[in-house]
Amino acid sequence: MFTVSTALRGPSERAAKLARVHIGVTIPLLTITLIPFFARLYVRVWPVWRFGWDDGLIVAGFACAIVDWALLEGEMFMTPQEITIPQTIAAIRLAYLAIPLWGLTMTLVKTSVALTLLRLPLNHGVWKPMLYSILVAQAIYFIGDTVYIFTKCRLLYGAWDFTQTAFCDCTSVYTDMLVSSVGSAINVTTDILLSLAPMFVLWKLRRPRRERILVCCLTGMGLFASGSSIAKAVMVGKWGSAEDPWALAMSIATWTIVEQFVAVLAACGPSLKGPIQRVLGRFGILLTEYGSHISFVTIPPSRGGPPGGAWPRGLRHRYRMLRRGLRLCAKYWLGTGNTM
Repeated sequence: MFTVSTALRGPSERAAKLARVHIGVTIPLLTITLIPFFARLYVRVWPVWRFGWDDGLIVAGFACAIVDWALLEGEMFMTPQEITIPQTIAAIRLAYLAIPLWGLTMTLVKTSVALTLLRLPLNHGVWKPMLYSILVAQAIYFIGDTVYIFTKCRLLYGAWDFTQTAFCDCTSVYTDMLVSSVGSAINVTTDILLSLAPMFVLWKLRRPRRERILVCCLTGMGLFASGSSIAKAVMVGKWGSAEDPWALAMSIATWTIVEQFVAVLAACGPSLKGPIQRVLGRFGILLTEYGSHISFVTIPPSRGGPPGGAWPRGLRHRYRMLRRGLRLCAKYWLGTGNTM
């Protein structure tokens, strides 16, 4: 944790290096996340307007993630330097206000994913209760964590002004780590459940194996968000005894932003199925023999035949041979009846 002595020393060489790593990781990740994000918006508004609550929540969640990323940039110092105590307090204040924004981002993104999964026509006794339980747990944690953040000190500014902590009656740093650990456990659990749930749905739909692999890879990116949350929890656990709080703060900030961007990436990733499928088709790699427009999210109603009038390879030939055989049989029996 920060003290007057650590603040006066300023960011170390290691902290400056980790700050550069933060910029080098988060900016490319933000750029990559924009691709499936806009792909999702595109398929939801064109050619038919299908923009729903889940899409609105993912837009709000991504916006919060970008604002959170901007707030954490205030504590990034690219070179080792001595800074004043007011500069340190300002950086800590921005980082502290980014905590509830992180909680809001994860709640919005996970609510969006859960609402998307609830729209799927899957009749299973555990399916809806599990998703509603995830929504309730995430909402309760977000509300509780936000209340704790803004009430942990009798005077709010004591949460970031380490020169006034003794006069603001704040909770101990170990209480902070306990609250953070509980939040990490909830986030890891919900990340894993929401990442594995689409795979379960896809398996129930009995889609071709190649399509299953592609969509599982796209939705399974949420497991990387779980890994980021675990890594961040490990870093937060060292906060009470950190010798270089600046360097540790850089690492926590990096894993926090990675977790949010990867969560958005996983939530919007299935929208890339169509473009990836078309690209693979140009190289002769087909995910499906027919009905390539079907995904694990959009299931067109059955009309008694292959979707769009397309027939699987070889089925039309077998159908013609069967029809010809039936005609020959009918002609034979009719001919036999006439001779009798």
